[in-house]
Amino acid sequence: MSHRESLFAAAVLFLVLDSIVVFLRVYVRTKVITSFGWDDFVLCLTYVGFVISHGFGFSAMHYGYAADDVQPWYDKKKATMYTYGNQTTLYISAGLVKLAVALVLLRISVSRGMRILLIGSMVVVGIWTVITVVFASGICATGGSSNWAGSLKCTQVGYFRTISNIFIDYFYALLPVYILRSSKMQKKLKLIAIFLLGLGIFASTATIVKLVIIVRLPYAKGKEADGLHYNLLLWADIELGLAILAASAAALRPLLRHIPALFDGTPKNGSHNTEDNGPYHELVINSRDTKKTQTTDGTAVTQSKTHQNTAADAASSDEELFRVP
Repeated sequence: MSHRESLFAAAVLFLVLDSIVVFLRVYVRTKVITSFGWDDFVLCLTYVGFVISHGFGFSAMHYGYAADDVQPWYDKKKATMYTYGNQTTLYISAGLVKLAVALVLLRISVSRGMRILLIGSMVVVGIWTVITVVFASGICATGGSSNWAGSLKCTQVGYFRTISNIFIDYFYALLPVYILRSSKMQKKLKLIAIFLLGLGIFASTATIVKLVIIVRLPYAKGKEADGLHYNLLLWADIELGLAILAASAAALRPLLRHIPALFDGTPKNGSHNTEDNGPYHELVINSRDTKKTQTTDGTAVTQSKTHQNTAADAASSDEELFRVP
């Protein structure tokens, strides 16, 4: 399969998959649990950027990007212009999807220290996105795409962007383990919640492949260098496609309520405002109970009272990602 065919196939595949999961996420958050939040908005914004980037990408390929043949309608100048648009929107969307994941974690965090950490990390990711986009689509851009081998500075920036990208992905993927460590929810439900919230770790595999390509770029010449640049864009598409899938998966949990093996003991029917509608709802309440117990050294009666007092607020809040109606 040629580079052009690979780029086209990956684009179509992830456009279809991401369109399905984002549509289902919006459906769940607006119709099933009626709790559309900022994380949903940012993820939808990421998806729009993803679609726009592939619109640019298809246009670039139409005008000859990554083509092995020659056609009368090919236009190198237009191909370069659309490639630039494709890459820039991909880089911006890559930063937005990380913010969407951080906002999900912010919704389940009850500790003041954890919330400060997440807000701080979002500020860092925002700055990181701006700086990397400026370098990738400006200072280090050649022929409409990033040229990490263009200079020593650009090579170093390429290493920094890719390695820090891997670190950010793992940070947000592993943080749910720490957040949920004190939760009193059932072990099976806790593991499911950790798995769904940590799916972003799979997107980082594409970033690791990109790092290998960037390491090879300074030593490649001619067609080999062109091929590596095509592969770099290919894996950037795959990375963002996987990230959107992973970020959306956690919100789809209510659609899995008919799988008894996964959710034994979790009610499958009921109103939107009952307090036992799913592990995310239970997670928030139990985390608050644990915090209350640790700070007041109360008894089981105190925990029960706290549970009852917080249930009504949590049931109507944005903290219902895993709720099963």
